[in-house]
Amino acid sequence: MKRLPIILLSLLALCSCKRDRMQYCIEGQQFTVEFFSPRIAHVSVAPEGAGRERRSLAVARFIPEKCRVRESDDFIEAFSESLKVEIDKSNGFIRFYDGKGKLLLTDKGRVFADHRLGDGQTYLLRQTFLSQGSEALYGLGGYQDCHSNYRGKSARLVQANMDIVNPYLVTTGGYAILWDNYSATDFCDDGKQFSFTSEVADAADYYIVAGECLDELVSGYRQLTGDVPMFPRSAYGFWQSKERYRSFDELEEVVRQFRQRRIPLDNIVQDWEYWGDKPHWNSMRFDAPGFAGAPERIADLHKSGNVNLMLSVWPGFGPETDIYKEMETVSGLFDEATWAGYKVFDAFNPLARDIFWEHLEPLLDTGVDALWLDATEPSFRDGFTQDGQEARSKAAGMTYLGLFDRYLNAYSLEMMKDLYPRLRERDSERRVFILTRSAFASQQRYAAAVWSGDISASWEVFHKQLVAGLNVSLTGIPYWTSDIGGFYVFGREGQFPRGLEDEEYKELYARWFQFGAFNPLFRSHGTDVPREPWQFGEEGDIWYDNQVKYIKLRYALLPYIYSVAHAVTSDGYTFMRHPAMDFPSDSTALNVNYAYMFGPAFYVRPVFCPVSKQTVVETYLPQCEGGIWYEFESSAPCAAASVHTSPSRCDCLPLFVRAGSIIPMTGVKQWADEHKDSSLEIAVYAGADGHFVWYDDEGDSYRYEQGLCSEVSISSDDAARTLTFADRKGRYPGMPEQVQMNITLHLADGSSVSETIQYDNSEISVRL
Repeated sequence: MKRLPIILLSLLALCSCKRDRMQYCIEGQQFTVEFFSPRIAHVSVAPEGAGRERRSLAVARFIPEKCRVRESDDFIEAFSESLKVEIDKSNGFIRFYDGKGKLLLTDKGRVFADHRLGDGQTYLLRQTFLSQGSEALYGLGGYQDCHSNYRGKSARLVQANMDIVNPYLVTTGGYAILWDNYSATDFCDDGKQFSFTSEVADAADYYIVAGECLDELVSGYRQLTGDVPMFPRSAYGFWQSKERYRSFDELEEVVRQFRQRRIPLDNIVQDWEYWGDKPHWNSMRFDAPGFAGAPERIADLHKSGNVNLMLSVWPGFGPETDIYKEMETVSGLFDEATWAGYKVFDAFNPLARDIFWEHLEPLLDTGVDALWLDATEPSFRDGFTQDGQEARSKAAGMTYLGLFDRYLNAYSLEMMKDLYPRLRERDSERRVFILTRSAFASQQRYAAAVWSGDISASWEVFHKQLVAGLNVSLTGIPYWTSDIGGFYVFGREGQFPRGLEDEEYKELYARWFQFGAFNPLFRSHGTDVPREPWQFGEEGDIWYDNQVKYIKLRYALLPYIYSVAHAVTSDGYTFMRHPAMDFPSDSTALNVNYAYMFGPAFYVRPVFCPVSKQTVVETYLPQCEGGIWYEFESSAPCAAASVHTSPSRCDCLPLFVRAGSIIPMTGVKQWADEHKDSSLEIAVYAGADGHFVWYDDEGDSYRYEQGLCSEVSISSDDAARTLTFADRKGRYPGMPEQVQMNITLHLADGSSVSETIQYDNSEISVRL
């Protein structure tokens, strides 16, 4: 009787019928293939009879689509117009083809080894894939290994303080794989084939995404796991933070200095211990000396400083806190030691999550604008290494869903998944912003940005952050940042024991700050030394002036940045872009690990070496349409597909703009929503036709989801030297009825021409 369903399936498959899944059994393994969309297939293979009901924690909405199924003597196939999945009956190999019949990838099989855990029988699983051999392999998360291409490399997929897991492998071969497993996993590639080895698995469970370019693979991931909500416009401004401010008086003085010095600022951050001593760890109360009268003091920050306050909140609580005692009543705390004496709560437990929210909401009522959910690996002790974090998490034992071994990498995801809808429901007029230290597949849909943890200050570590950020971005998580200048300056492995007395540290900070201005989030943070611009000098000092220069540039670029942010939300786009995303046919660009695109226009080349060791900076400029790049600062043209050499200047980031770019800019504001943009600077770069969509809305609230927003399509005709502004689509409250457009066309001979027009929301063309 066991074989009857398979026989019936085979008879039906011979008819090439439509169904929402294909199932087949070969040599004791049960194969299931379902289509999430025409270009996304779900594959599950389990030992026959060992199927355990499993609901993915990562996949957003899975209603299998109809697919066609057919069978021959040798193969059984499920296919759509964009993807074919073919199972070889003789050996169980699974081959994946695109809609044109090109072989993308072969599943070579898997090995299940019996593995018994406290919550039942399971398997140690090794799944092997045969690649085409030439494609680059990106993604998997953000690790401190500086591997921009995992061809011939390996990665340990385990959350830790400085390691971010998202098991989405993106390739230049027209496919990506979401490995849907939360346990400790090793990825390994030997140049011909690669494998995922997971410690706890009931089945080999993965999704194949087909796409003609890397952008399609990222948008496919978002289709599978959820779109990215917009952050408030203020989130794209500057974030001032350090470990830590010790009173509201200090916070107010820092904001006052920013305003007095006319340095733009939108957000200031209060790190830990506003709650008092360690037994009261994370009490979710402003109980420490210097933090009395929180509602009134935060209101003053809002009113007089025009800044937002982000507050550090942890997933653990000291033994003398009320929340600790309530968590104990629902078995909501892990009995595992931590470095500060708190106990971590079980974020998988719905009753514990309810208690967490009941204590968080009064804290939010004080006026807190954003949440910094720190230490969501979660942090027990020894979390600076993957081995230490893994050992401590497993020692914590049973979560509400099962052993921590099984759900090792999913803690942060479950915490964000619970909080985001609560935060939205609590205040529909304010967009949610969360910053956290860990991630997993689908976390982007919960308004959670991620940063790279408590890294140390060195030139080598600085370089590693770029590579980590690009790989995180390639997995579909678009909002990534790092601690500018490194969290530790002289602690742990920080290389600058003299701190701000060391000119080389100031140089490192300057270079990192330039890089930060072209991150999705621009944020200064760290310990050991203060981080405000005036701590590095005063006006006229290169280190002070460098910070002011790049903060002001960031604010000038906000119309461009905010428009790119909307493309991230609406089109599955990516902010920080590996060169392979925009220049896939340039073989040199595929392995560049020192530069990246920031949106469609800017090619950013951070400098990872002090001037004392490198007096010039070499930058490979990829082949682009028109064959021309421009230095942003001088507007000088540069040849594409060549190495550009520029002097290494501490106050100048090598920054290039490709031909055909259209960049909307504004006058520098002191905060992002100081006033609406009734005048814009439009920079156009000759050499190719161009297109850009200028997006705008209220800057906060979710009314953009109901269409209260506007878009203006701007197109350039290079041969005719014309720029066309299309009719403005959509409206929002407070939208300017007329915008002055100050247009500058930068030409390939180094000259420029300018024109000013009044745009009244109707189509207009101007010849330049």
